[in-house]
Amino acid sequence: NGPKHLGKNAVSNKGAKGLMQVMPLTADEMGIANPHHALSNLMGACEYLRMLLNRYKFDLTKTLAAYNAGPSNVDKYKGIPPFRETQKYVRKVLAAYERFQNE
Repeated sequence: NGPKHLGKNAVSNKGAKGLMQVMPLTADEMGIANPHHALSNLMGACEYLRMLLNRYKFDLTKTLAAYNAGPSNVDKYKGIPPFRETQKYVRKVLAAYERFQNE
């Protein structure tokens, strides 16, 4: 399910915050002092995505799954976890990526 509010105070039903829907623990790890500050949220999330891309050797599917479900779940299941939300998220983002590649 989507965020409770749109805009700078967006919070998902799982507790992810801000523009890039960063979980509180990830925000702490990435040094995002205020997850509702759009630029800080975006910069921290981009740094996190870079770390995930490196971790998964630029495997975009695993990177996206880890961003959504956490790296521990991707490692546990050796790929996309069997979570409907994560599977849908990965499909949706990859489809958008392919559309942009073809423009």
